Amino acid sequence: MLSQLSLICALVMNLCCVCGIVGNLLSIYIYSRPAFKKRSINVLLLALSCADFAVCVLAIPVFSISQMQELIPGCQAAIGTVMLYFYPITLMFQAMSVWLLVFITVDRYLAVCHPFMVQTYCTRSRALFTVACIIVFSVVYNFCRFWEYRLLDCTVEKLKIDQILDPMLRKNEAYMLWYQTVITLISQFVIPFAVLCLLNLQVARTILAAGEQRRQLVASEKREHSTAKMMLFVVIVFLFCYTFSFILNVAETIDHELFMGPLGFLLNDINNILIVVNSSTSFVFYVTYSTRYRAELQKICAIRLFMENVLDVKSRRSASGDFSTMSLPYRQNLLTAESDTKPTSEAKDV
Repeated sequence: MLSQLSLICALVMNLCCVCGIVGNLLSIYIYSRPAFKKRSINVLLLALSCADFAVCVLAIPVFSISQMQELIPGCQAAIGTVMLYFYPITLMFQAMSVWLLVFITVDRYLAVCHPFMVQTYCTRSRALFTVACIIVFSVVYNFCRFWEYRLLDCTVEKLKIDQILDPMLRKNEAYMLWYQTVITLISQFVIPFAVLCLLNLQVARTILAAGEQRRQLVASEKREHSTAKMMLFVVIVFLFCYTFSFILNVAETIDHELFMGPLGFLLNDINNILIVVNSSTSFVFYVTYSTRYRAELQKICAIRLFMENVLDVKSRRSASGDFSTMSLPYRQNLLTAESDTKPTSEAKDV
């Protein structure tokens, strides 16, 4: 029963991954347009979309590894490689996603609660510097995870994951206590959760207070408030999805054996689904609350529909031999040829 539920979880997760890949690709295209590059928030949202896209792509092999072993026998080498190399990279992008969301919240807090500080602190150059720092921190912090396991002999078939990989750093009690538990909980959960909750509560209060005097708001303030509303929902989804992960991390420190059985594997599968859902749903809120995002998305759809209609019309006219679709030199040559053949035809008639 639990194995069937685990397979269903893997299917749901992969479906969410596909949706997330499509949505984040559209966000990457839109936020990389020249019109969107001027504001700091759009630079951060572009980086967040790239990180979420990478999480969705890597989650398909990394989080479906136990199901891959059951469905594709004889792939022990591939499974070992995924766990050894792809898993740490996935955690790097997850860390980027978490801290990018934190700094997006800081950006929205300054824009809504301290609008006169926007010109000083919410600049494109500062946003690019922030993204670079987050990337360096995420890579450096998770780089040691490449040495958590070492790959064993994979020539023997029907080996389980724990028989393919031999723990290295994970055998070290100090590493598991301080790095895997204490530092990870503080840096990936406690600090981000505290900052997100405190700043978004203040942003929500400011938006509610401004709603009573909305007529007095200028257009730029209304735009900042609309963007802040959008990010509030993104943060709510993040808090909902990562709270379960936070609980599992605490539970693992208390009872490590729980996660070595079928129930632990199922809980881990549910956690993986929530992580992917967090990386896949931002697109929905961008479309719902960002007018410029919707306009740019409509342009993409309009161009595609326009090109399809144009190509369809051209193909129909070419098939029917429509004279109006011919190029000017071709039409001139055709008229000349027709005029040359007219006397001959008249002579034959005579």
